[in-house]
Amino acid sequence: GEEAVTALCRTLREEAGLGNDKIASILHAYTPLLHADLNLEVRPVLGFLLGEARVEREALASVVAAQPSILTLDVEASLKPAMTFLVKEARVPAGKVDKVLQQCPRLLLLRPEEGPRAVVEFLAGHVGLSRDNVGKAVTSFPQVLTMCAETQLGKTLAWLESVGVPAGRLERVVRLHPKTLSYSLNNNLQPTVRYLWEEVGVPPEKLGKMIASFPQLLGLSVQHNLRPMVRYLLDEVGVEPARLHKMFCTLPQLFGLSLQNNIRPHVEYLVTEVGIPRDRIGKAVVTFPHLLAYNRDDKLKPTVHFLLTLGVPKDRIGKLVATHPQILGYSVDEKLVPTVRYLVEDVGVEAHRIGEVVERCPKLLGCSVDNNLRPTVQFLLDEVGIHPTQIGQVVTKYPSLLGLSIDNNLRPKLAYLREEVHVEHDAMRKLLVTCPQLLAYSLENRIKPRHRLLLGKGLKLGLHSMLAPTDIAFYQRYGDGLGRVPAVKAALNVGDAASGRYYWDGGAEEISRGVVDG
Repeated sequence: GEEAVTALCRTLREEAGLGNDKIASILHAYTPLLHADLNLEVRPVLGFLLGEARVEREALASVVAAQPSILTLDVEASLKPAMTFLVKEARVPAGKVDKVLQQCPRLLLLRPEEGPRAVVEFLAGHVGLSRDNVGKAVTSFPQVLTMCAETQLGKTLAWLESVGVPAGRLERVVRLHPKTLSYSLNNNLQPTVRYLWEEVGVPPEKLGKMIASFPQLLGLSVQHNLRPMVRYLLDEVGVEPARLHKMFCTLPQLFGLSLQNNIRPHVEYLVTEVGIPRDRIGKAVVTFPHLLAYNRDDKLKPTVHFLLTLGVPKDRIGKLVATHPQILGYSVDEKLVPTVRYLVEDVGVEAHRIGEVVERCPKLLGCSVDNNLRPTVQFLLDEVGIHPTQIGQVVTKYPSLLGLSIDNNLRPKLAYLREEVHVEHDAMRKLLVTCPQLLAYSLENRIKPRHRLLLGKGLKLGLHSMLAPTDIAFYQRYGDGLGRVPAVKAALNVGDAASGRYYWDGGAEEISRGVVDG
């Protein structure tokens, strides 16, 4: 009767926190509620959810509005088993049950044995999630419990393996982004992968690792997210099409950033404020795509400011970053400050010239002081014989010297010069203080070929005269033209620069990944 409906509305308003408009909508959409017994059905359900289930009143209103049929369920036969399953088996933390129900109130209508329990076992058994991570996955995406383990989850898991996601990383994909399991093969997964293969140029063998690194990628729209980002990078930033895939294989999270709110402002900041030449910004972001993801205020601006305090002129910061964009990834407090302090206080580089050193070799700031710089300085002191008071002078003249590997570069080179070229210890020391770059020339591509050519002709030159001239000048004067140069490139100046014999070529740089902006 009318009194019963009035009492029901009052209860829904006072106990469930629903407004009159929402109550009217509920009663129109779910008419059986008009005939429900207020004291035997509705109030016990509300009491259970607010009390034993610890659902907040605001969350309760949302749950009831979305799934009003809950109010006619039997507490003992339906609600208690469902809640027990969520907390005990699905491992949803008790304090987060209300949020789970807000996202998916339908869970209260499902019997655990009708599907949810099979999903939990699938996540733990087939996917490999720990029980606690099952709880985190369900809390993050409770709709997963409404899916069919065999026909939906299993099919998606098999597809992920088929596109190259390593079996050992499927657990990571689901743990980071459980919603991946709900994406449609025809509407989401296959079109996205096809676009990455055909238009971005991602090699098939790298796609799986890309997905494992950023599974959220599979939920992005090709039309609204991926394609606009790619067109902007190609058309406006100047990224070379052949190198586009390298950016996204390195940092697929870029696809998850807003083009208008993140990427465009970052590019403009790097060009207009940092000063990277516009014709070099494309190469810079391909080399180090994290430039587009770092928080400008927390990461980029403090690093630029630090470089300015070192004495790097403002109008040269941009070219420095374009040469070595990774420098903006180094932590100021944990990396840059300690390295500069070491170079000034221990190595002896004059403080007013440290900016000059950084300009000449920004990669030096990426080397580990303990694993790279300090051992190399000790080598120059002990084995080359450079006096401690001269080390700072040497490093200032040619800072890249500290980036050369001792075992793979300096020591073999020094041994050859002494044993084969017969350069005496004292003469070597004096020469390197004056011209330290002589130790940077390639042993295989420059030192040995030139020495052997001179030896064959019965000629003997000083070390500087033998190594300093360009290949063109040297071989035209002492050889029979460039056609006789054994394995030497005509334009080669310092062969080891791309030989993997610098510390930074071996991955010794320490980069702080920082905070992704947006």
